[in-house]
Amino acid sequence: MASRQNKTDFSLLATHIGRNVLIVEDEFVVANDLEIILEKAEYQVTGIASSVQEAVELIATQKPDVVLLDIVLQGQQTGIDLAAQLSMMSIPFIYLSANSNQSIVEAAKATHPYGFLVKPFREKDVLITLQMALYRHAHSVETYLRKEQTLQIALSDTFSLSGEWKQKFLQAAQLFQTFIPFDFLLAGIITDQEAYPLSGFFRIGFEEYQCIGMSELSQMSGFSLEKINALLASYPHMAAGLYNGDAFRALSQSCSFTQLLAKTFRLESNLILPLQLTQRGIFIFSFFSRQAHVFSSGHLSLLEHLKNPLTLTLDRLLAFEQIEKLKEKLEQENHYLQEQVKTSANFEEMVGASHSLRSVFDQVTQVACTDTSVLILGESGTGKELIARSIHNLSSRKSKLLVKVNCAALPAHLIESELFGHEKGAFTGAIDKRIGKFELAHQGSIFLDEIGEMPLELQAKLLRVLQEKEIERLGGRGPIKTDVRIIAATNRNLEKEVAEGRFRLDLYYRLNVFPIALPALRDRSEDIPLLASFFAQKLCKKIGKQFYGITEKAMGELLHYQWPGNIRELENIIEQAVIINDGQSPLDLGRPLINKISIPEQGILPAFGAPKTLSDVKLLQQETEREYILSVLKKTNGRIRGKNGAVELLNLKPTTLESRMEKLGIRKVDI
Repeated sequence: MASRQNKTDFSLLATHIGRNVLIVEDEFVVANDLEIILEKAEYQVTGIASSVQEAVELIATQKPDVVLLDIVLQGQQTGIDLAAQLSMMSIPFIYLSANSNQSIVEAAKATHPYGFLVKPFREKDVLITLQMALYRHAHSVETYLRKEQTLQIALSDTFSLSGEWKQKFLQAAQLFQTFIPFDFLLAGIITDQEAYPLSGFFRIGFEEYQCIGMSELSQMSGFSLEKINALLASYPHMAAGLYNGDAFRALSQSCSFTQLLAKTFRLESNLILPLQLTQRGIFIFSFFSRQAHVFSSGHLSLLEHLKNPLTLTLDRLLAFEQIEKLKEKLEQENHYLQEQVKTSANFEEMVGASHSLRSVFDQVTQVACTDTSVLILGESGTGKELIARSIHNLSSRKSKLLVKVNCAALPAHLIESELFGHEKGAFTGAIDKRIGKFELAHQGSIFLDEIGEMPLELQAKLLRVLQEKEIERLGGRGPIKTDVRIIAATNRNLEKEVAEGRFRLDLYYRLNVFPIALPALRDRSEDIPLLASFFAQKLCKKIGKQFYGITEKAMGELLHYQWPGNIRELENIIEQAVIINDGQSPLDLGRPLINKISIPEQGILPAFGAPKTLSDVKLLQQETEREYILSVLKKTNGRIRGKNGAVELLNLKPTTLESRMEKLGIRKVDI
């Protein structure tokens, strides 16, 4: 009765825990006795194997819950050899042996069996040992699943924390170490275009690691950073799996980056988990060991269980990171635009109808629709920034930012950070990460004003941006692709700067693809009345005064002045005139304008009111120019060429003056 009760109890336990048993025994009688005992207890014998090879084949097809394993078997391999494979597959096993050799017993114990049956054995001993093994294994699996769930939650929490990727990877490495015995961990996003964020961690203690960035790997391996990035391109295509011993050596032959790591850190095995992300590419967790057979199918199974939750966590994290980057960029753009409003150009649009200015407009129209680099040449105050804005606003990039950088206004040690940005801690005072002007201008345009003032060492880095279309932040881990249209400006003679060694010739040729030379105000004097009226009306409106035109005397002085400060100086003078004006009479200048060209006597020039239409402006320009040239010709008694002739006083070429006289209808009889 007791025997029957025991049998029933064992049967119930077997039903709940596991019923499939594989017998690995080369003695037929012993194997047959075991089969009878198990079948009486309602176990399912999935097969009987007499060698390790037969057992492996049966395991692959039958998937037993437990193995009864003899130590001494047919062939060269023993039960102890098979035990190592069973451990890797998380299949519990019980040794069967009549061997009392102490060294064999110690070797068997080292494989951590779930039980040990000494031949000959009783039926009761077999069933109790078997059931205890199944119970212990089930309990260990349950415990392991709890630990696995804890690991999953801890990893999700780790990656969800704010902070740098490097610190997150370090904490993840410490969490993984309890489950996976690795010596080197490579983690991060790798695609054909980039490797971000990517870090390696070399284990120097159980929870102590040395962080290996790509620049450090370059120094340790002797490979250039560009070469390492090229080798990384094939790595995301590696399949999930474990590679031990020969399999790892074959992997190293087919993957150059794996070979690089293997040689650098003397690695012998690899466990890979690629995670396909929604947008950014593939996230790699790649574990390496210096031992040839350390990774098991259990380790791979663990990673497979973590695959979906980790993918969701990382996708969410990268999406939030992208949102934060966009938010940061919008804040930067908003701040930049606010600053631009404060320091906007002195006039809203180009004013003038002279031939030289129309020629500039034609050039702007021709080049704006391209991505060609433009070099704007001209004296200070001629409107170089305004031309840059016109080029940008007429281009396909007009919906993006035009970012201005004044190379002359920044200290030399800050220009690089201003242009390319910096990471937190990149230098003393870098308390936060900052994106540079090139990143801010991505898909837009950047205006490099006073490019001739840029230090030589930074010119080389700018040249790389023009050639490679990428930048690198100070303290950054790698290049950042950027799509920016370059518009540069200078009031210097860059050819002279090149000849004297202050400007790189190769950079000059890169920038000088399409030069635009802005005329000085003294070379477009016919535009002065229109410009003066434009500024006067704008400033009167700003101050709240009525505009009644400009006096004859004031306009005469404006026309005869040589304008070393160009349009900016003209606006300043008009502003002074508006400020001192009573708001009830035409404007007069606040100070005399004196240069080597004498001013005509009062009464020669007509009175000027505010131009109303473009026709008024053209007529005003022609009348002004005609009267001015006539006054000069009268002073020279009609003499055009030679010493003290009109061309000398007007600072014009004889052919230019004669052409203007013909255009304005001036004949010698008028003098």
